[in-house]
Amino acid sequence: MERILQQRRVVWYSIVRYISNVVKGEVINIGIVMSIPANGEVKYQILNPKNSKFKAILHSKVDEKTYKLSHDIFNHILTSVDNNNLSFGLNPSSETFINQFVSQNLPKGFVFSDVRFAKSSNVDLLFNNLLEEYVGSKFLNEELGSNSMVVKKKAIQLISKKGNLDKLIKRNIKIKPVKELPKSYSMDFGYKFNQGLEFIQSAPDKITSSYDWLERMSFITDNYSKADKFTLVYNSLSESNIDGTLDQMINYLTSKDKRVVAYDIFSSQGESSFNEDLIHIEKYAQPVEELEKVLA
Repeated sequence: MERILQQRRVVWYSIVRYISNVVKGEVINIGIVMSIPANGEVKYQILNPKNSKFKAILHSKVDEKTYKLSHDIFNHILTSVDNNNLSFGLNPSSETFINQFVSQNLPKGFVFSDVRFAKSSNVDLLFNNLLEEYVGSKFLNEELGSNSMVVKKKAIQLISKKGNLDKLIKRNIKIKPVKELPKSYSMDFGYKFNQGLEFIQSAPDKITSSYDWLERMSFITDNYSKADKFTLVYNSLSESNIDGTLDQMINYLTSKDKRVVAYDIFSSQGESSFNEDLIHIEKYAQPVEELEKVLA
């Protein structure tokens, strides 16, 4: 028990609210800002301008443009922390980081709750739980489903965080599962170890695309013998899994072929497991040029 308590980290967070009209007093919760002083990490998310939650308070094109501008300024300031831009004078390792942020010339209409304290051994889970509690799962799911490429984009984001992987992982690869047939298939990512090839493929967000995707992946895994591993990344909260359809497809593919593994990279556990794979790739994968030789 003592060891578990020692692993808990101090976090500070604030609920982000938006008020479009001070006279009417219409306020909605739109996101969370969280800082973890121990490692200087800052986590944040606010709703995009097109989210349906704004229908209740944005009554005109002017209101919409005002929020969009505020949304972009908010993200610009916090992105400066990720990019080590010191122009705003923000110190992410300080326990007063959120107060420093609030003291900036913040966008019109943004209001922050009092800064709150917590301890957690799983900061990602705490952050997601806070988002669901204060912003609402319906509106968060809408954010995920706003783009059919959201899973692939999340995978790109996680891969890009590790600076060397662009030299080891190739995007948008064409493979021919059956040499005698002219048909080729696209894989999102691929890389090469000494022993063979491995691929990463994102599952679709839309139910209309999922059956074609299953048929394609089933054909590839049945016929492409050069691959030692297929990693499927997906979002269990996507439209394609509303009734568990995508889960059933993933289970089918992983049960029929031991080379297939799957991670829900929108869950803290799945993202962590995928990141462990990326660390392994970073250590042992060969340069992209070696992969291209095999595929040529």
